[in-house]
Amino acid sequence: MSLHTFKRPLKLLIGWVMLIVGIITAPIPIPIGQIIALIGLSILVSESHWVKTKMQKIRRRLPVIGRQLKKMHPYMPRFLKKVIDDTDPTHLAE
Repeated sequence: MSLHTFKRPLKLLIGWVMLIVGIITAPIPIPIGQIIALIGLSILVSESHWVKTKMQKIRRRLPVIGRQLKKMHPYMPRFLKKVIDDTDPTHLAE
């Protein structure tokens, strides 16, 4: 078996673990939980079409989230800008 066979499932596993750990540790006063969750989410959005579509649907149902993300977009690191752009609900097919 090739390395490519294991690469995507490994990335998905790491993304889910980071997202879950980030959500669990989010209430801690140090913002490390939020950072871990955002990194995990960025991995999942880049590797999973299902997660990307779900995020687009969430942003369509809750436009306040989209407005806040657009306000924060210029101040975000590049990987989070890509997540914001990739989950833009205007790209969601009906």
